[in-house]
Amino acid sequence: MRPVILGCGNIGSNVASSLIKRHGGLELIVADKNLQAAQSLASRLGNRAKALPVDVNNQEELERVVSSGDVVLNTIGPFYRTALPVIDAAIKRKVHYIDINDDHDVAATLVFDPSYDERAKQAGTMILIGCGATPGFTNLLAKLACDRLDQPRTIRLCWVVPFFLEGFSPGIMDHLFHMLTGDVIQFIDGKHQPVAAYSGVRNVEFLPPFRTYPAYYSGHGEPVTLGHFIPGLEEATIRSYFFPQAADDLMRMLVDRGFGNREIVAGADISPLDFLTSYAATESGRASLGVDLQGETVGFASQVEVCGSKGADEVKIIFEEQGLLGGGESQTLDSTPVCARLALEGVMDGSITGTGFLAPEACIDPVPFINAVIAETGKSVHQREEIIRKNVFKEPG
Repeated sequence: MRPVILGCGNIGSNVASSLIKRHGGLELIVADKNLQAAQSLASRLGNRAKALPVDVNNQEELERVVSSGDVVLNTIGPFYRTALPVIDAAIKRKVHYIDINDDHDVAATLVFDPSYDERAKQAGTMILIGCGATPGFTNLLAKLACDRLDQPRTIRLCWVVPFFLEGFSPGIMDHLFHMLTGDVIQFIDGKHQPVAAYSGVRNVEFLPPFRTYPAYYSGHGEPVTLGHFIPGLEEATIRSYFFPQAADDLMRMLVDRGFGNREIVAGADISPLDFLTSYAATESGRASLGVDLQGETVGFASQVEVCGSKGADEVKIIFEEQGLLGGGESQTLDSTPVCARLALEGVMDGSITGTGFLAPEACIDPVPFINAVIAETGKSVHQREEIIRKNVFKEPG
């Protein structure tokens, strides 16, 4: 297969470079709205890479680029703007599609509108979304836990991170405000439903050096696809929290005051979000918007908790990942490019198969994938299992 990689930023460039190094003779297309960025990447990769311009809002150009290969990896965010046009182009041109989508509404559209699944199956193509670190790796941890139970009932995900301006690119800021504004989709009481972002507060206990945090509903793809693809679930939810409390208060205030608005302000020629991201990148912006971490770890923690029945017992399985932020040799490697590349390679070599709308938990064997990610990134995943109640399903004697 000949892959097409859309987006020549950090993720796309990383995947492309790794593919060239790992697969002798492989030819690929790298495409970006900024042709110079695509050409620069192709030049570094050598004569097996070809650069093309692509604007996802230009249907003719998009279809031409997508059809230049057999499988397309979309790394262009924010995905609530880019995913569906590329998916439509891939289906029309009968090309397999993979992305690292992390927006809840994109996943919800694919779940609620069966025409995408139907059209992709008719075209003989797969639409595989959410193949990054989160969603992606997190989905497969959830699937692994579900596979260890006779009947999983609840999946509760949570991530916590400091309000870390130096690590929040404009694309990340756009996504953060999108997932924390208005209603977001969760899977509760056996059905998908909208809930208000920042609602549903739950105290989530993490391992040291992290602690217990009051996390709240936020918009991400995991609950949408897990609730769709794993049968018998009563709940699949995701929560998040910025620490310390002052950081979370700051983010809530920015959301409430409209700084996530993407509409151009009349007479100002800039949107509140563009202004905020530009200001946050300046020295004065970092000084004004920065928050004292008060001794908290400069890092992130992510947890997947799955509860259900195992034999006659009610069991809880927890996977927890921790990492460091802020640069330096100790910084934890972002696993998103590795996850995306492994998914792409799986489609290319035929170890990942299927047609129609798919997510990692629907088509990827979790154990070898998880082990491969851990081996390449050096990340550690803490596992613990506990019996909540014994013999709760035992027939009375």
